[in-house]
Amino acid sequence: MVFKRRDKQSLLQRLRALFSPGKGWKRSIQYVGHRVKRLPDTSHKIALGAAIGIFVCFSPIFGVHMAMALVIVYILRANLVASFITTMFGNPVTYPFIAAASLSLGRLVLGMNAKDDDFQSLHSAFWKASTDTWQLIQSWFGFAEHPDGLADFVSNLFLPYLIGGTILGLASGAITYFLIKPVIAAYQTRRRIRMADRLEKRRDKRDSLADSGQ
Repeated sequence: MVFKRRDKQSLLQRLRALFSPGKGWKRSIQYVGHRVKRLPDTSHKIALGAAIGIFVCFSPIFGVHMAMALVIVYILRANLVASFITTMFGNPVTYPFIAAASLSLGRLVLGMNAKDDDFQSLHSAFWKASTDTWQLIQSWFGFAEHPDGLADFVSNLFLPYLIGGTILGLASGAITYFLIKPVIAAYQTRRRIRMADRLEKRRDKRDSLADSGQ
């Protein structure tokens, strides 16, 4: 299995690995690339799955990126494992940069004034918006009061993030696809040649043993 480990990590070890992989970022990236290349599927489906994983990392709907990847993969018939692997691009280290770039581009497209948003304040704003959304749903049935500030959040944060993230996600996904596909195709071709050579050598060895036994 792709994700199974022999030595099960503790929660603290997994959290630490998000910020500082034990074997270093370079080795970790190389390992991920190696696992993607070895997936049993066509180069198109693997590259498309990897592109989808990158794309969903730019979505402002946090916590459901893998679910989003699953839906898109199903629609486009891409490789699911490749998409799940590349969703790791969205992590506590990269999210501040993703959020800043997505918001800046979205506000530029919408003609809004540029702002220097602290990622912690953005995280708090999105968390409050999630609770306000639940409160809004409850208010429809008379169980809570109508929340204030949700419309301001949507117009000033969520919408520009959504627009900017969609543009950057599509661009990053396209770059990922066109970079990965030829690499995987070349790797699969070399692997097929190596496997054919091994099979030929085994056949020759078996034939020679059969001839010597006669």
